[in-house]
Amino acid sequence: MNEPKSLKELVELAVEYRGASGLGLSQLAAKNGQQITTTTINAIRQGTYKYVPREGTLRALAWLAGVDASVAFMAAGQPVPGPPFAEELPPGVDNLSPKSRKIMIDLARVLVDLEKNADASNDEDQERPTDISSARERRDARPGQKTKRRLTAAEEQGDGNIPLPDNWQDLAAGAPHESQIKRDREWAERGEESQDQGE
Repeated sequence: MNEPKSLKELVELAVEYRGASGLGLSQLAAKNGQQITTTTINAIRQGTYKYVPREGTLRALAWLAGVDASVAFMAAGQPVPGPPFAEELPPGVDNLSPKSRKIMIDLARVLVDLEKNADASNDEDQERPTDISSARERRDARPGQKTKRRLTAAEEQGDGNIPLPDNWQDLAAGAPHESQIKRDREWAERGEESQDQGE
């Protein structure tokens, strides 16, 4: 049989494979340690399911249909998860300081967000009209004609990069903050000297 292309086809395959529907499939999944509700199964089957299924739901549907979990994830239009990340971390990672752990977790969150945004931007690229291939090809409005919005500087450039302002060097890091200037002044008044010895 062909692999299911949608959640509805996956549930129909499970009904055919297990010879049960709704409640029967839910009970079979529970006996196998999987969790999926009768309501979810019936909503998917009727085409009224409006949610993004959880990983556990997809794994339960895959087991019920007798297919690999990757088939269920693809039918749901979701990326197939890799092996658990914790299994790939190097030995000694459990001995990191709280500060290092926080950094690792924050970095992981940033990467997850970046990949989600990359996926979203890829979807946006696919939904663009075919008659407009770039911002530079848009024609100017005739006098008196209203336009939806002006092009941003990045769109006008066409390369997607945001141009730097003319005074970008003045904005670069290095200029001391007011608090630093105040602190330096206070230390100078107190007569603080360098703590380096021998010089």
